[in-house]
Amino acid sequence: MRRYWMVLWAVVLAAVLLAAGVLPAVAAQQKRITVTEYFVTPQGEIEKRAVRVPCPPNRVVVLGAYPAEMLKALGVEKAVIAVDEHTKNKTQWPEYVLKVPDVGRSFTPSVEKIIALKPDLVIEGFMRPELRSQLTRAGIPVLKIYGFRTELIPTEIRTLGLIFDCRARANSYAAYIEKQWNTVKERTKNLTSRQKPKVYWESSLGDWRTFGPGSGAHPLIVWAGGINIAAEQRLSYPTVTPEWVAAKNPDVIIKYLKREQAGWTIEGTKEDMQRLEELRRQIMTRPALRHTNAVKHGRVYLISDLISCAPRGAAGEYYIAKWLHPELFRDVNPEAVHREMLKKFYGEELRGVWVTRR
Repeated sequence: MRRYWMVLWAVVLAAVLLAAGVLPAVAAQQKRITVTEYFVTPQGEIEKRAVRVPCPPNRVVVLGAYPAEMLKALGVEKAVIAVDEHTKNKTQWPEYVLKVPDVGRSFTPSVEKIIALKPDLVIEGFMRPELRSQLTRAGIPVLKIYGFRTELIPTEIRTLGLIFDCRARANSYAAYIEKQWNTVKERTKNLTSRQKPKVYWESSLGDWRTFGPGSGAHPLIVWAGGINIAAEQRLSYPTVTPEWVAAKNPDVIIKYLKREQAGWTIEGTKEDMQRLEELRRQIMTRPALRHTNAVKHGRVYLISDLISCAPRGAAGEYYIAKWLHPELFRDVNPEAVHREMLKKFYGEELRGVWVTRR
């Protein structure tokens, strides 16, 4: 009988402590769900994988500026406890990334630092597979969210909405992006191949590094009514030669701008704009490009990757469409769309420099 009363007393005491929040670890049992993550092979093929994740996560490490931006738009950034160093020190946006520690590079973060932070989820877009394996072996769920593979962006946003239990906002955010892309596709769908300019789009990571199928840039070119000259390379990120580009004779050249050349931290002073003009001049005077149609007709443009192969590519795609087919997009103001998107989903005003003015 004495044992019965002791057990009963223990049960009652536990119930009181739970009600008082004294045993939060027991009370706050986290639900786990299975979601699909998408992996793009170097050849541009998409593979699906099932991942078990907490719902909603409370302590998240984010490796990549694009997923960090998505979490801000979904209003769940308070769950983020660390980011990668490039997002914190180079992108410097959204503002919350400045207030959390960094765990090193997004490709090669410090696994020791991440484990010490005790996250319940790591979101990564670039991390090396062997480092990801180390985290999963330590019991930390890892989810791939690229945020820059254009065709996957709406799906990835909706996946995050499911995980963070904010599906309505995620649907609204993804639908806004899809609406802008669909507008562009609708206006260019009847163009013949003869009406489509040939486009060479160069990475900010080095000269002659370009984008093929599976990259974020390829669909933006196609939707805007262009022909990606690198599509035949059958690689997402091929490196080509100057002679190859010269032989293709692109009608339009687009060059990515680095974070230190464009973005939130660039105020658009006379000196800033002169630096961009100098970069454009350097491209136009490369011996292999000097005689291309793009240079002859001044159709060389610079754009930030943060508004092209990115969630805000919804706005950036209008710049590309206007550069390729100005006659079809005279009534569209890409800057106004960018401003609207920032206000609607990020609660911010437009500032900074994002493209060259011509």
